Amino acid sequence: MKTRTKSEGFALIEVLLAIVILAIGLLAGSRMQILGLGFTQGATTRSYATMAANDILDRMRLNPEGLASYHGFSTAGNIPADQGCNFTTPCDATQRANQDLRDWASYFRKANGQGTHTQLPPGATGAIALDSGGAMTIVTVTWKDLINGSESDTQQVSVGIVL
Repeated sequence: MKTRTKSEGFALIEVLLAIVILAIGLLAGSRMQILGLGFTQGATTRSYATMAANDILDRMRLNPEGLASYHGFSTAGNIPADQGCNFTTPCDATQRANQDLRDWASYFRKANGQGTHTQLPPGATGAIALDSGGAMTIVTVTWKDLINGSESDTQQVSVGIVL
């Protein structure tokens, strides 16, 4: 029977240590990938929220006579009924605003109030308000972001503009 020398014993320990270090490195690399995916998802959601806020502001710019109809709207509340506005059936300013609000709500949930749209996370809401001075319109989109597999603090995009 062959006996091991001290140098062979140290070599086995070195191999074991190398395997442990490699395993730790691989685990750290996979953790970085998971975190990267979470932050990418968060950035994508923030982009969609910014796009939604800018969309309703553009609609408001196109309907300056109906501005008062937009203020105070929240997607968490009731969605206006379909106004039937299109290129062949013109609408007044209030009807146009209600149609715009209905269309904007589709970023957050289906027009019938059920389910959620795929662009923003479930539970996301949008609101339109005037600032305290009454000169600036502020559109706010709020959602819960999923990072590290659990809900983190509430995320929010606010865009203000003087119309």
